[in-house]
Amino acid sequence: MQPARCIASIGVVTVFALQLTTPALASADCSPAVDERSFATAPQLRALNATVAGFGVRATGSPAHDRLISWLEHRVDRLPGVSVRSEHFAIQRWQPGPGLLFADGVVPVAGAIPYSDPGLRSGELVRLPTGTPITAANAGGRVVLRDFPALDRGYLAEPLLDRDMVDAGKAGAAGVVVAFPFPHEQVKGYWDPHLGTHYRVPGVFVGSDAAARLVPGTRTTIGVLAARAPAVTRSLVATLPGLSSERIVLDTNTDGVGWVQENGTVALLALAEHFARLPLRCRPRTLEFVFATGHLHRPAEGSEFRARALDAEYDSGSVAFAFVLEHLGTREFLPRDGSLQPTGLAEPSGWFAGSPVLARTATTALAGRSVERTFVLPGSDPPVPGRVPPQCSFGGIGTHFHSHLIPTMAMISGPWTLWAPSFGALAVDHERMRRQVLAAGDAITALAPLPRAQIAGPYLGLRQARAAGAPTCSHDLPPEWAPRS
Repeated sequence: MQPARCIASIGVVTVFALQLTTPALASADCSPAVDERSFATAPQLRALNATVAGFGVRATGSPAHDRLISWLEHRVDRLPGVSVRSEHFAIQRWQPGPGLLFADGVVPVAGAIPYSDPGLRSGELVRLPTGTPITAANAGGRVVLRDFPALDRGYLAEPLLDRDMVDAGKAGAAGVVVAFPFPHEQVKGYWDPHLGTHYRVPGVFVGSDAAARLVPGTRTTIGVLAARAPAVTRSLVATLPGLSSERIVLDTNTDGVGWVQENGTVALLALAEHFARLPLRCRPRTLEFVFATGHLHRPAEGSEFRARALDAEYDSGSVAFAFVLEHLGTREFLPRDGSLQPTGLAEPSGWFAGSPVLARTATTALAGRSVERTFVLPGSDPPVPGRVPPQCSFGGIGTHFHSHLIPTMAMISGPWTLWAPSFGALAVDHERMRRQVLAAGDAITALAPLPRAQIAGPYLGLRQARAAGAPTCSHDLPPEWAPRS
């Protein structure tokens, strides 16, 4: 076949393939928004959230996490028309246990630093001020006492905590103690960093009341009673067919702690149940619900691996957009008088949107459901001219899809209660959570019949620029093991 005729034939086949996946318009009798009269009520969302939290700490690949995944699988598998499959990942699991601290007696420990080294070690306690690097000269053979970083929100401390744990391992420290400015009861079970990198030293968190008992120069014993073992974890991918095989992908993670991290599972369940009740004529596109594993063990970040797969197939026309939901309905708690106290307001939230159509749809949906203190944003990091995309971060796991140049929206908040499970149900306003999920459903409904190129907007040009060699975002995942030196 001559090259020109070959190219023409490819063009005909491509157009035909795209026609097969072009979304059909919903029937005229289909509602343009979610009918809240038949949608999950706030008490029902609260009950689902209680069930998720009731599994306890869902460390990646732990028995509690496995039980939650099986429960979610049962919930979605019974929905009419839904098919479910799993994606499996091998990991080196860290099963949390208690932390121990002895310095002139037993010192109460709020929790072990995730993925810190199991075992007991002893050494002189040395306080190193914030900003002082941990080195062999100042920390070798010693137990390092650090103050929790003074930041606006706790989740921002993760890179600093991770660096200290890595540096302490390289320095040959006996261990790391991180002291909060909040009381023991509020930070009990705190879980961050959540990189899933196995550290080379034991580390523990203590509250302000326990920290007051620690005296530098005292012989101190630190311990972490945790277990490491090979394990397999899995993501769930539930598919609800629509009039077109082109997919709208909804994503959240399943591993987490408490009522906030990760209650996006509740939102996806409610949305799956809503859309499964609709007749096929009211679903212009296929819906894919991804209950991803690995967010607390990021070498196996299920959302990243799902995003890579969507990126590889996006140009074939099989994907419309992705929408990530995390940390919903959160109440604002701020430091005051030595503790975290409620302000009576909603925690500020971001609804990230990577194209003009996605941003306008988000703004309309938020206004329609009276969702306050939520801001439609193009990204959370400073833009870098010439990079595709200029802003990489959507504040959470939405980053994986957006940075892979899948048209993406992501709803997320970052409250102090995110990694502090002790606040329980008080951390979540389920009336607000319901308005957020209804707004998400409205946005999905509004976007479902729109042409793919209209939804994508600048993403199509960004993908072309990437193919031509433009720099893009990093997709590297954290290492499973911290370096020894």
